[in-house]
Amino acid sequence: MAVLMGALVALVSSSVLSAQSGTASAGAQTKKSGLMSGGIPDLSGLWDPDFHGPEGIRLNTWDSSDPFAAHPEQAPMTPWAAEKFKEARPPFGARQTFDNTNDPVQRYCDPPGLPRIYMYPWVITFIQTPKVVYILYEYTKVWRAVAMDRDHPSDPDSTWMGDAIGKYEGDTFVIDTIGFNDKTWLDQTGHPHSDALHVIERFRRLDHDRLELSVTIDDPKAYTKTFSATKFYKLSPGPMGETLCAYSEMKEFQEKVVDKTQTKPGK
Repeated sequence: MAVLMGALVALVSSSVLSAQSGTASAGAQTKKSGLMSGGIPDLSGLWDPDFHGPEGIRLNTWDSSDPFAAHPEQAPMTPWAAEKFKEARPPFGARQTFDNTNDPVQRYCDPPGLPRIYMYPWVITFIQTPKVVYILYEYTKVWRAVAMDRDHPSDPDSTWMGDAIGKYEGDTFVIDTIGFNDKTWLDQTGHPHSDALHVIERFRRLDHDRLELSVTIDDPKAYTKTFSATKFYKLSPGPMGETLCAYSEMKEFQEKVVDKTQTKPGK
């Protein structure tokens, strides 16, 4: 896996330009130098979540009315989702706890899923080819394949990261994803989702050093309306590191750190 990931990252700079060099005329390029290549957005580089810049914000939910999850119970949940949310014991947000958490990532090292994976403070990168755009995530060494030349299947399999198709709209890369299982949380605070989850991601390079991601959530089984939020990334010198979720390490951290801090001292 490490060899494969290293090879893919090495291809970012060369394959993006060579694979797409003839796909569009120079007249379609933006006036902002360096943001487009061959008439499409150039997303190359390593992108680090920007928590500290003027637009930096560390999201705990995808509800822009409550980004820090100060009132996570007020999300527009259906009765089914509200009951599921009551069961959550998340390590972040207003209801955070490390006492017997049932966060599927913290407890079992399950994949964080989409769109929660964007809430972790590790870099992402893109490999753009005409038929597929690959997104590589430093956290858990996960990668996605976004199909650029087809529609969704009529009955997609249920998976951790869903079935993703993409397109370019001017200077924006738009990803439409369905076909999720219901085993992950939407965010760091325990908001659930159903297998009807539909996620739209919109990536736009604002300038050479900044990338904007807007995420829209639509899940009629779990929420009474759609909602969205925006976060920002900054260009990073890298390199990507090894950031894996190892169950043995999580168990050791729970026993040696969390459990000891949760135990009341004896009299």
